[in-house]
Amino acid sequence: MSGDPTRPIDESDRAEAASLRQALGAMRREAEREVARINLQLREQSTAERQAASAAERLALKQALESLQQTLGTKEQALETITRECRRLEDVLEDQHLVFDGLRKEVERRDDSLMRAQEEVERLRQSLLDLQSQAPLVPTTLTRTELAEVRHQPGRVARSLSPLAGLSRWLLIGPVVLLLLVGAIWLRLSAISAPPDEPPIVVGDAATTTAESPGAAPATAEPQRPPTTRDRLRDGSFGPLLSRLPAGQFRMGHSTMTANDFGPVREVTIAPFYLGVYEITFAEYDRFARATGRALPNDFGRGRDAMPVVGVSWNDANAYVNWLARESGRAYRLPSEAEWEYAARAGGRGSYWWGFGLERNSAVCFDCGSAWDNRSPAPVGSFPASPFGLHDTAGNVMEWVADCYHPSYEGAPVNGSARLDGRCAARVARGGAFNRPSSSMRAYVRDRFEPATRLDMLGFRVARD
Repeated sequence: MSGDPTRPIDESDRAEAASLRQALGAMRREAEREVARINLQLREQSTAERQAASAAERLALKQALESLQQTLGTKEQALETITRECRRLEDVLEDQHLVFDGLRKEVERRDDSLMRAQEEVERLRQSLLDLQSQAPLVPTTLTRTELAEVRHQPGRVARSLSPLAGLSRWLLIGPVVLLLLVGAIWLRLSAISAPPDEPPIVVGDAATTTAESPGAAPATAEPQRPPTTRDRLRDGSFGPLLSRLPAGQFRMGHSTMTANDFGPVREVTIAPFYLGVYEITFAEYDRFARATGRALPNDFGRGRDAMPVVGVSWNDANAYVNWLARESGRAYRLPSEAEWEYAARAGGRGSYWWGFGLERNSAVCFDCGSAWDNRSPAPVGSFPASPFGLHDTAGNVMEWVADCYHPSYEGAPVNGSARLDGRCAARVARGGAFNRPSSSMRAYVRDRFEPATRLDMLGFRVARD
């Protein structure tokens, strides 16, 4: 495969990548089998060496053992080389995705310019028609009688020929309007056809609009997003703000040559459901803790109120959603892993809801470039919302989901429900965090913790049927 990251992805790239993936996978499996075989021989030789009766036999076995150890070292080096090559190819593919995403954005920008140019042409055409309707045509020749009247009664004839005066005005104005129309079209087409001053930039300014973000300035052009709602609780207060996500299908997971934790990739169907617009805050969790007599979680000196709650275990999060269900009479729960990834992708196919590459002012993580990076979570709603109207599905704090952890998606449900089989010694968490690298907040990346784990970067958001 070509290593040039500026060339967009095509079908030959995909076919070559798939072929390399299969070949390297086969080589890797063969090397692993060979390493296992040699290890077995080493164990057998060691056992035989201990049982050898004579010094000559022990010497021969020792030499065979050293030869096997050298062979094992060679095989392990080959396996490591194959692994490094797999990772390099994955980096190349990611670079290709970044370039493709930049080109897609440039095409969208030019499509938008073309649409505005078409609207401007239509407006000017309508203006031209309006001017034409205000300047009726009149005869351009005069009879001898009319010429005589012009000589003897110029005032009356001038009044009778006032439409001719209107035509004269149109003949003066019309070319100017036509010139402006042609000039506007030329300028628009020049802007569309001219190459950009710089190559497409993948790392760019993110959208500045937010949906009901605490403390966020009102946006000037809010994209249409799913409707939101709040459920009234028994004491008259309201529960968390929820976004109603539509039903849909998506490809869950990620193909990789060096790990199977994200795969196999499969088609998953999601029914409509509600998901918290924000991660649960300290203010929301503290109300539950006081109502149920639980200890307040540690805020680690960062403040409470609109900060996302952290230091809560999976058991704590599950207790909160059960309390919320009782107080509201609604079916609150933790989202399934499939629902969470569907929501985090927000209809996109990139590594993040906004695309494949990092974008400024979109998230907080170890290397996101925000004011909170590697220091603290940000107050909820500090960054733009996704097309699903959700905040902080990438970065800020990692979020518990309902599923038991399994090292692959083999046998996992495809209807969007949580996977709850097995010992369930660990639960899944998603989304990266303020002190984790940006690669960890890709939509498909998973992590796992024991259910009793409490960390300063681990929180949750709620779902409802």
